[in-house]
Amino acid sequence: MKKTRIISWVVGFILFCGWADLVWGQTTFTDQEMINLENQFQQLEFKADSLSTQDSLKAVMITTLEEELKLTNEQLTLTEKKVKLVNPSWYENKWLYFGYGSMLTYAILALVEQTGHVINIF
Repeated sequence: MKKTRIISWVVGFILFCGWADLVWGQTTFTDQEMINLENQFQQLEFKADSLSTQDSLKAVMITTLEEELKLTNEQLTLTEKKVKLVNPSWYENKWLYFGYGSMLTYAILALVEQTGHVINIF
């Protein structure tokens, strides 16, 4: 029994060593595979750098757009103030101008008519 126990332990150890070699074994790459891996690594580094550059550019763009929005809002408030200043007052109404013109025309025509009556008297 002792012999079978030792044999089973040795067989188990051999199987474990074979399995461990498959799982934790060393992998060796050829020179071409190393060059390919290095190229892929450089491409990934370049992509990461370009993404960080794009992020920083987008951050600058966001701040610029925020400033532009602030200036646009200020311009809008100034335009609203300007509209209040440009709106005509009550005495600048076109119907009042029509009334003023009608009264002036009537007054001139009445004056001309009165002048004609005065001239006929003499």
